[in-house]
Amino acid sequence: MWALITCIFLFFCFIKHTFQRPPAYPPGPPILPLLGNIISVWFNVKKLKYRHKLWQIWSRKYGNLLGLKLGSINVVIVSGKEYIKEVSSREVFEGRPDGFFYLIRSFGKKLGIVFSDGPAWNKTRRTVLRYLKYYGYSSKAMEANISEECRELIKLLEKNVGKTVCVNRLFDVSIVNILWRLVAGKRYDLMDKRLKSLCDLITRSFKVSDMSGGVLNFLPFLRHVIPNQIGYTELKNIHASIYAFLKETIEEHRMALDVHNPKDVIDALLMEMNNQKDKTLTDEELQVVCLDLLEAGVETVSNTAVFLLLHVVREQEVQTRVQLEIDREIGHSRPPKLSDRTRLIYTEAVLLEALRISSVATMGIPHMALDNAKLGKYVIPKGTFLLLALYDLHNGVHWKDPTIFKPERFLTKEGNLIQTEWFMPFGTGRRRCIGEGLARSELFLFLTHILQKFHLKLPDGAPLPSTEPVDGITLSAKEFNIIFERRF
Repeated sequence: MWALITCIFLFFCFIKHTFQRPPAYPPGPPILPLLGNIISVWFNVKKLKYRHKLWQIWSRKYGNLLGLKLGSINVVIVSGKEYIKEVSSREVFEGRPDGFFYLIRSFGKKLGIVFSDGPAWNKTRRTVLRYLKYYGYSSKAMEANISEECRELIKLLEKNVGKTVCVNRLFDVSIVNILWRLVAGKRYDLMDKRLKSLCDLITRSFKVSDMSGGVLNFLPFLRHVIPNQIGYTELKNIHASIYAFLKETIEEHRMALDVHNPKDVIDALLMEMNNQKDKTLTDEELQVVCLDLLEAGVETVSNTAVFLLLHVVREQEVQTRVQLEIDREIGHSRPPKLSDRTRLIYTEAVLLEALRISSVATMGIPHMALDNAKLGKYVIPKGTFLLLALYDLHNGVHWKDPTIFKPERFLTKEGNLIQTEWFMPFGTGRRRCIGEGLARSELFLFLTHILQKFHLKLPDGAPLPSTEPVDGITLSAKEFNIIFERRF
């Protein structure tokens, strides 16, 4: 009898906990028992198509700190540059979410450098960065790698001059090759079937949900009931296939390891594992680090590069102006170099505008409150997930005509580049993306190599490609085709 009474009491306590808004919590829509805001989010997303649009609308109504409850998890949408900068700079908000969706990719643990936190994250991040730099990251060798991939891509496009080319996955293998040469000491042919299949798996994994983790994160028990419908089965199979590739790659390195002459980052980390005393770097950690490095570049940089081509082919005046600048400052006798960036000011403005308007990482990577903390006039409870509204920051009311592709917004009257605090495509603070420099270099060299050699046009009779994106963890462009014509 007492056991039954205790169970009923605990159940009602749980209902009360999930129904009530925490004390001094940011305002938001009404919260339902057990489900919180999940139902209202689901209905509104079906109508609006995009979660970041819903967050944008609700933030206009409730304020720059929007308090939600998704299942039993507190989620705060952070808008406005001041709050975004504050959350990004305070140690109490440096945590990463521990929800099921985030941990399914890393053996149920916080591992690697993207979704881990605390001392383990600090140590792993420092170690990986040290070895990346040792093997050429942020050096002339890195530029040489990017330039080689640009040349190979140009060769591929030259074989298809005048033909209709679907460009949505055009950059995937090239971008993997640039970093993978440092990580694993290997590059792949641009038509390599296994690499193209691997990139396709990564792309699919980014379409299963959004960055909040969705139903799989907030009602994880449903994976036992409707695993196919909520994406659990697909994610599990995708990660199994990717890890099979990574395990094979690591094992090949382990078998061929020369301790006197480590060739790449994997070799160096295997030696670190052999020499460590505390055994903190494990096989699982190494696999997740490799996954982080593989995924980070493929989706965000590739999607931005595709959006860049989309806007260039839509805006023929922009394309012509970039080509005139390339012709004037570089000519046709040599390929572009990173040192040309200081003279290709308009081209740089085009890149900045593409990063702004596409904002492929709409909410960045979620933060988590490591303790109860005051933010503005509200209290953020320990364990709360914080999503940074970067898409709204880049496409909100601060910008005049934000839906129009206008590189001039990043140029002064004198023709110099404008730096603004309202622009954070790679985040800010200690959690700022470590690949920012590489991504900017890749986008610059890919664009200038392509526009130096080719004029981009749409197939006869084809409509302008849609600027409306495909939703997911990151935004991607809807499928479209381009014809590449030789310029000279």
